[in-house]
Amino acid sequence: MISNYNIKEDELVFSLDIGTRTVMGILGFQKNTDFVVIATATVEHESRAMIDGQVHDISKVANAVLKVKNSLEKKVGIELKEVAIAAAGRVLKTYLTKVWQDLDEEKEIQKDTIKGLELKGIDDAQLKLKEDLNNADIEYFCVGYSVVNYYLNDYIITNLEGHKAKKIGADVLATFLPKIVVDSLYAVMEKVGLEVANLTLEPIAAINVAIPENLRLLNLALVDIGAGTSDIAITREGTVIGYGMIPIAGDEITEKIIHKYLVDFQTAEKIKFQTENKKEISFLDILGLPHTVSCDEVLEIIEPAVNRLAEEISTKIYAVNGNKPPNAVFCVGGGSQTYGLTEKIADNLKIPRERVAVRGGKSLINVVYECEPLEYPDVITPIGICVTSIIQKGYDFIEVKVNKEVVKLLNTKKLTLMDAGLQKGFDHTNLLGRKGDSIIFRLNRQRKKVWGESAIPAELYINGKEASLDTLIHSGDDILIQAAVNGNKAIAFIKDYISEINPKQVKVNEMDMELPVTCILNGQVVDKDTQIHNDDEVEILEVDTIRDLAKYADISLENKIIFANDVEVDAAYIIKDGDRIEFEVEKEDRAFFLDAIKNENTKNTIRVKVNNEDVVMNGNKKEYIFVDVFNFIDFDLKNPQGNVVLKLNGRRAAFTDVINQGDNIDIYWDKTNKSNRMENI
Repeated sequence: MISNYNIKEDELVFSLDIGTRTVMGILGFQKNTDFVVIATATVEHESRAMIDGQVHDISKVANAVLKVKNSLEKKVGIELKEVAIAAAGRVLKTYLTKVWQDLDEEKEIQKDTIKGLELKGIDDAQLKLKEDLNNADIEYFCVGYSVVNYYLNDYIITNLEGHKAKKIGADVLATFLPKIVVDSLYAVMEKVGLEVANLTLEPIAAINVAIPENLRLLNLALVDIGAGTSDIAITREGTVIGYGMIPIAGDEITEKIIHKYLVDFQTAEKIKFQTENKKEISFLDILGLPHTVSCDEVLEIIEPAVNRLAEEISTKIYAVNGNKPPNAVFCVGGGSQTYGLTEKIADNLKIPRERVAVRGGKSLINVVYECEPLEYPDVITPIGICVTSIIQKGYDFIEVKVNKEVVKLLNTKKLTLMDAGLQKGFDHTNLLGRKGDSIIFRLNRQRKKVWGESAIPAELYINGKEASLDTLIHSGDDILIQAAVNGNKAIAFIKDYISEINPKQVKVNEMDMELPVTCILNGQVVDKDTQIHNDDEVEILEVDTIRDLAKYADISLENKIIFANDVEVDAAYIIKDGDRIEFEVEKEDRAFFLDAIKNENTKNTIRVKVNNEDVVMNGNKKEYIFVDVFNFIDFDLKNPQGNVVLKLNGRRAAFTDVINQGDNIDIYWDKTNKSNRMENI
């Protein structure tokens, strides 16, 4: 009776572990640093009322819970009104997503950029969750996430901060608890007249008693091997960083014995657990016939199933832990008693065998019994639910205000402002903002990238004080989130890449000349104000240097001395607007060259045929090139009707080809393949 323990009724803690096959109840109280267990009760479900941790038949589960409740009430002589419960680890939905983000490779990677990448991973995991739920409007809690790998460009790296890269990536493992699971557990408790005093997760509860607090800074794995599933939780730096589940457990091994020896389930379970400490095992089969078999024979029968279970557990631990083994593994649950299982897990993970251990009721620190001691590993979770209830003291959920609206969060870890924002419906685009889309194109066959504008991050406040996404939150906090502003997408025009917007005016051997600029976009001649889009091919033909000028004006540089503004220069000289350029022939050729230039300057008018029509080109130029023809004919290049074809005297021509007196020119649109580039440009 409770009066024997000198405690008040409200100091008594009642927990329920609602499993796939059984419901176990624990009663106890906290005394100094110890948790004292005073009574237990276990009842099997009448039928398959629970499947993989989810309540499928509320009434049948409620019947089992009521039997446990009545049994414990009879033992202690009081009515139980409150209970602590846990959601099964197997109902947690975990998603691994790979996300990428393009960066300015000239800038160092900052913490906010990394956080944004992680948030994008959580967003993608949420989308996968909604797809699995057929986009149903189902609420869920994000109970944790971890980064399995970071990528710098395409290489795995431990820490991105401070590096430079074209792109970064991450494998993000996010875990969610559907609210419907919580609601069904609450419905069962309401049906039997119990108020939920605390709700936690089974892996959290088990860790709180199986792994002492001073060990939780280590990278540890907790494996709860039940009947139908094995649930996994990984700890690091004092908190749970990832969860996993495999759909095989102890029943698969038991079934091997059932089929081999034709026994019922309970008999097979006894045979399985006796293999460790007996040489021979005696039992009756379902026909009542006696059998005596050696333990070695039983071990040989179950070995393939044990190997498979160990391999599956080890593989999942390795994956959830970022593709590396943990420091140690703690096994709980009835299935963990299988002979040889822990050694095989250690061998698969390639860690010392002594680092994989089974935690049973007697191995728990700061747990004492005022009833028959609970020895087996299946008591870890129900005792842990009691202890977690005391630790959290009713704070299974915390409530905060986000932008004046109440938000409820499951208290399974150190909660941050980011957790509150995600629960409220914010995502990475409005918590950190999204950089505007970039433009990638080719300019004169060279790859160019124009970056979109950077986002303006969200303004974050807790109780009126400036905060960050990593700031811890507490029940009752008043949080203000002013959403981030996404950056504008990149915009580029051809004129942005022309060295001089207005054509350069120069003098060449005292003759005025305008240096041309020809703009070509995806094979079409366009205006310099034309906008550039993703994957465009841009060509800008400019006369920038003395060498370009010589090619444009068909001037040979052999035996020439070049002057720019009376200063001798070489052919690489960059021409500026207003320059005076002079070409002089070395020594005795000088007079001849000047006469040739003077004679050429008098030839300002030529006559050609364009599309069989006579055209007089009478501009003030020493020499004409093909592109000059368009100044004297009616041909609209700005509204392309295909690919423009240029021909000079029957041959394909380029815009810079020289035009001479009497030349025959053809210009027309080729509409057969508009996507082809113009030839010979």
